[in-house]
Amino acid sequence: MTLFKCLMLGAGILASTTLLPSESRASDWGCQVLLCISGDWQAEPTCHPPMYKLIAAMKLPGFSWPVCPTANGSGHRFQPYEDCPDGWSEYSTNDSDRGSTMANRCRINADKWKSPIGPGIRNPVTGNASGTTTIGDKDVSIDIITETNDRGSQKKFYEMDRPTRDKPYYIEYDDANGKRQRAWFNLNMP
Repeated sequence: MTLFKCLMLGAGILASTTLLPSESRASDWGCQVLLCISGDWQAEPTCHPPMYKLIAAMKLPGFSWPVCPTANGSGHRFQPYEDCPDGWSEYSTNDSDRGSTMANRCRINADKWKSPIGPGIRNPVTGNASGTTTIGDKDVSIDIITETNDRGSQKKFYEMDRPTRDKPYYIEYDDANGKRQRAWFNLNMP
């Protein structure tokens, strides 16, 4: 079934439930939101009204994410960063805009990185050296960090900004086969 047909079915269900209690209407809205999010809501005009309603409601005090109980849908979650490349670990710096709860950097022990490091410049703020390396098919800017422990031994690490997602929000739901799915989305207005 195409997204449009699903949305039309959802709209028909919503129209037929206007006399039901408000809890039923709220779950229908949650199912509309789920259908729109699991597709490309910005490109589907029939998704604009429920999504605009959602975006407006999110600004209100006491907002609660509309869920779709028939799909066992979750509330929304936020993960602005992609996973770190293989071998790199998530790492949080003190100047992270989200504090220590969200790792905004990727880090690897310099001994474990076998790709060449190209020359860079010294960061005037931190004093750390920098360089470039290739990860996959991309050239990436890295910081070269040297840490000294209380016994005087040093360890060198490479750090880079963690890649950010174009779609930083997600919800989880059960598909028609009962398999748990994750739909990534953004709330950018079309």
